Amino acid sequence: MDINSGEREARLNVPMEGEIPFEDSLREALKDLPTEQSIVVVPQPEGEAKQEEPKPAMRDQVPISPPVYESAGKVIPPPPTSGDEISTFQAALIFVKTEARAFDKALDDLSELSHDIYYGLEIAKDAPVMEKLLCLIIGSGSEKFPAKEKSRDHKAASIIASAVQNNPTALKEVGNLWSMLVFPTCGSEFYEAKSHGKKDLVSILRNRLGREKDPHTLKAKVTAISGLLKEPAIRKDFLDKGGMEMLLAIFLKKGVDFDIVRKKVLELVNDNFLDEGMGAALREWPKMPVNEGKVCRTKGHMLEDGCWEYQVDSFFNERQTAFWAKEFSQKLRERRAEWGNSIQDREL
Repeated sequence: MDINSGEREARLNVPMEGEIPFEDSLREALKDLPTEQSIVVVPQPEGEAKQEEPKPAMRDQVPISPPVYESAGKVIPPPPTSGDEISTFQAALIFVKTEARAFDKALDDLSELSHDIYYGLEIAKDAPVMEKLLCLIIGSGSEKFPAKEKSRDHKAASIIASAVQNNPTALKEVGNLWSMLVFPTCGSEFYEAKSHGKKDLVSILRNRLGREKDPHTLKAKVTAISGLLKEPAIRKDFLDKGGMEMLLAIFLKKGVDFDIVRKKVLELVNDNFLDEGMGAALREWPKMPVNEGKVCRTKGHMLEDGCWEYQVDSFFNERQTAFWAKEFSQKLRERRAEWGNSIQDREL
């Protein structure tokens, strides 16, 4: 059909597929085309360097042992605008180490600045300053600056407690120095001349507990000890040197005024050994099983691990309003039931 006029027209004689003329014409058109098959090899230039091996993916290039994650993060120094503060701090460190005339002013300055993470770290890293502060805590000042005058021992305890509180980097630094700090060069005046050997901080402090007359100062010292015990190396050494006996001796000091100290002692034990939520190291204490009451009433056994329940219960029976003592005793019994009566039971 003509698309312009619409009239029907005869079909042109064009061969269609399937008809013989079509096949003949197709063969005629293809007869001159090559029908052979072959593989073409392209020669490579001689001396060309070998192809480099493919590099591993970036995820495979990470070192096998990545750096240890530091949860504390980097401690940032104060900005340059804090020049006066930095100068005051540096001068205070020098005055404390040298026992200069401004010694008491230096203690006040360190008390104010030790709350800062940076300054707390700098105090913890300074071994002579740390030893001087610890000597004041155990009551061993100097003839020029006695520890018990002007609350110097109280200030020293507050400085150390503030420096390590929520400051894991500073606490780690103290732990690195502990093998030296635990045997201070001071404190010999609390022992008889015939006593030989180096004395550690725990034994010195325990030996002079009778001289601790101010409950608030003793509470500050217990707070400082509690902060230091968050460091594993210090905590282990404290346990090995009879630190828990010293704490129970503090708990047993006579007088209602020392109730604030007793409460702080139980908080220390709970936070460091019983309550995981407070960061306690579980199953390290108590080491010995519970003793009978008659054993805990004898002088030679009254401070043992097995007498904590008896001594705390006895205190609560006298001071019925001290519910914190009852709660501690219950917590300790629960832990013993959970872990075993003693550390020997836990190792079985």
